[in-house]
Amino acid sequence: MSSQSSTRYLWAADPQAAWIPADKLVENRYHVMSPQLWLDTKSAERPEALWPLPDRARPYAHLSRYRLHLPQLYGFCSLGRAGNAVEIPLLDNVPIDVNGALLPALSEVWPAGTALQQIHWLWQIVNLWQPLVDTGVGYSLLDGKNIRVQDWRIRLCELLPDAVNPAGRSNVIGLAGLWQALVPQAQPAVIEAIEPLMEQMQVGKIAVADLALAINDCLLAQAAALPLTVTIAGGTDPGHDRHNEDSYYPSIEDGGQPLSNYLGIVCDGVAGHEGGEVASQMAVQSLQLQMQVFLQDIVQETEILAPNQAIEHIQAVLRVVNNLISSQNDEQNRESRRRMATTMVMALQLPQQIRQEHGVGNSHEIYIAHVGDSRAYWITRNSCQLLTVDDDVAQREVQRGKSMPWQAAGRIDAGSLTQALGMKNSANLQPMVQRLMAIEDGVLLLCSDGLSDRRLVERSWSDYVPLILDGELPLDMAVTEWIEQARIDNGHDNTSLVLMHYNVTPPTIKEAEPIEPEIINKPWWLQKIIQNFLLIEIIAGVLVLLIVGGYFLRHNPFQKRSQLPPTPTISPANPPNPVTIPNP
Repeated sequence: MSSQSSTRYLWAADPQAAWIPADKLVENRYHVMSPQLWLDTKSAERPEALWPLPDRARPYAHLSRYRLHLPQLYGFCSLGRAGNAVEIPLLDNVPIDVNGALLPALSEVWPAGTALQQIHWLWQIVNLWQPLVDTGVGYSLLDGKNIRVQDWRIRLCELLPDAVNPAGRSNVIGLAGLWQALVPQAQPAVIEAIEPLMEQMQVGKIAVADLALAINDCLLAQAAALPLTVTIAGGTDPGHDRHNEDSYYPSIEDGGQPLSNYLGIVCDGVAGHEGGEVASQMAVQSLQLQMQVFLQDIVQETEILAPNQAIEHIQAVLRVVNNLISSQNDEQNRESRRRMATTMVMALQLPQQIRQEHGVGNSHEIYIAHVGDSRAYWITRNSCQLLTVDDDVAQREVQRGKSMPWQAAGRIDAGSLTQALGMKNSANLQPMVQRLMAIEDGVLLLCSDGLSDRRLVERSWSDYVPLILDGELPLDMAVTEWIEQARIDNGHDNTSLVLMHYNVTPPTIKEAEPIEPEIINKPWWLQKIIQNFLLIEIIAGVLVLLIVGGYFLRHNPFQKRSQLPPTPTISPANPPNPVTIPNP
């Protein structure tokens, strides 16, 4: 349950917490629901904080950007045991459902997973591996009970330090041990892909980077077997201010362009900076041109571009855009807050062509890049997940380990941006780029903070996305209605959004329904008369057929006409006329 929920479930990240019996109330606040799973009964009150952070709590701060998969530090609870006070870290954003139950472990959902789901789960584990190992918590991905699954997403209960690893430092050999337990119930395509890798992993003869590439090849092959259709619509509104610093792509005028089915961009000129409107327009136009060149290169390329190469290319493009805006600032002698700048969130569906036995398929990759506080959300029928992490003071303080998330959010300058395109030189720019695989029907929402403020997206997504997925709400109408809601709730700011609907479900052929007499729109008494009249017609028709049929059986004129005279009997006294067959 996210920390944004009014009901706050927590994970007590200490083995000693597992000994506390269920239904016990800890510190007159935390209700123990099951081992290590607690409910905060006083979530409106601030939890205990410790400074400096204990060593075991620091990885949560340093890895806070990975909150899509990892829990976040919430506070501490003092637990007296054997005369000593034990400070137990309490974690938020943990894999717990709305009813307060742990999400299923990977081993539980694995047997029922498709080949695409199974290989996608493994790919996420491989990509989390290096950041966790570098932070000293790689063992988190070796404990099967710690790895939970929420639909497509891998999530961890807690970060386990390598010091508690029975085998010592976490390495690929240990990862092979976890995967070995999954192989017997893997799909045939997954077994074929990972068994050769397992042999190298078990002896430590494969690098994590090479392992990731091999898993990625299998992932793209499985995804390309699915169809993919993409629909995109966007819009903007100045709000009550009437001055709009936002820009977006594609607009209605861009609908016929080659990029319009692959690229979505939202840029928000930084408030308080002169020229924000100019900066956002420059960013959109420059990104549009450079992404078009990138896609043309991809279409002509015969080799598959690896994820890290695609990410590096997009980051390089963003630095070019940043320098373009920054150079104009320098030419106009703009300093400090006079420098024009813009936030940016962009999604690019990279249509790499994956050759298969039955043809060529789309790789289903979506690369999401962002700078600043414009956001991207992945929304399905049942959930809404924020994909990006704001580049602001609050996040900076959490990542540095100087503040709890709830403390950082309460700062006066919490929302002040730490980076935006054009704000500073590219050498100091750190754009975040990640890959999302379109392996289920969903809507990717890109938006400026005019929509995301006051948690409007989390409060309203269910009014729009299920209807979009059911085909009951056209995408452009959803854009219009969502913008109008933002105007009512957050009208103090400009609002821009782009909706990208990804559909991977094969079309179904609807069976023809039998045609029945059209009587449903008539009064009931008239319907009854029509029904009785139809019944009488059917009965009369059957009687006529019986009468006519009986007459023909008794008096069949065709039978009499077809009767011939009896054939004469051939005998020696009356031989038949001879037939002469001439010689050829």
